[in-house]
Amino acid sequence: MSRTGRVFSLLLVVALIMSVFALGGCATEQPAEEPTGEGTTTPASEIKLIEPGKLLVGSDTAFPPFESMNGDVAEGFDVDLMNAIGEKLGLKVEFKTEIFDTLISTLQAGGKFDVIASGMTIKPDRQELIDFTDPYYDSNQSIAMKKGSTYTGPEDLAGKKIGVQSGTTGEAWAKESIKDAQLVPFKNATDAFAALAAGNVDAVVNDLPVTTELLKQDDRGLEIVAQIPTGEQYGFGVSKDNPGLTAAINKALAELKADGTYAEIYKKWFGIEPPAE
Repeated sequence: MSRTGRVFSLLLVVALIMSVFALGGCATEQPAEEPTGEGTTTPASEIKLIEPGKLLVGSDTAFPPFESMNGDVAEGFDVDLMNAIGEKLGLKVEFKTEIFDTLISTLQAGGKFDVIASGMTIKPDRQELIDFTDPYYDSNQSIAMKKGSTYTGPEDLAGKKIGVQSGTTGEAWAKESIKDAQLVPFKNATDAFAALAAGNVDAVVNDLPVTTELLKQDDRGLEIVAQIPTGEQYGFGVSKDNPGLTAAINKALAELKADGTYAEIYKKWFGIEPPAE
């Protein structure tokens, strides 16, 4: 081989080696998904949190069995479910008490909590303000009155005082369905039932599972007189500026349903298996 040929061959080998390193370098520059918890991966840059490593949850903690306070500790179906989601995401969960009617505006303002977990029905008007995760609970409404009261339909409540929780779907149903209703809004469901027991309102319209829980061991002479099939679904609320968190919660929720954790939590708080999807 001539000197010129040997030089050409050497240059060709060098060029091949450089191309291999260049391809390897390109491969390592691809962004990798970072694990946020066992079984769930979401790019860390896509999840916005007020406090690193912590998921702050806004909730009306007077809404059993979904959330209520046992001393200084929040407990309930939403609480257990959100704690399980936090474990999937590798985040510590902390509940913060907020009046239901101000949950959405506070989430929009930012700085206080990352997500709403408060038995909140997914509704189009709310979806204009915040995003919702996939539904996690099916609910209906109910009407409660004092035992011995006569109720055959909404017409029986025309012009009467109806206790409701401010900002809820129960309030919206009463306004739409009861003629000349005198709505009396309360900041939480327990206050509404206290008013019913005291005779300050004639009836309370409220979410069926919550009314069932509140009256389960109640000795104040109250009862559910009607179940209203509204076909509502609860979802967790997330800021529209935080789609990565919504996606991460949805993925964790799906995993909890698949591995049986969701069913265990459901049976713990409602005593029955969750409905088939």
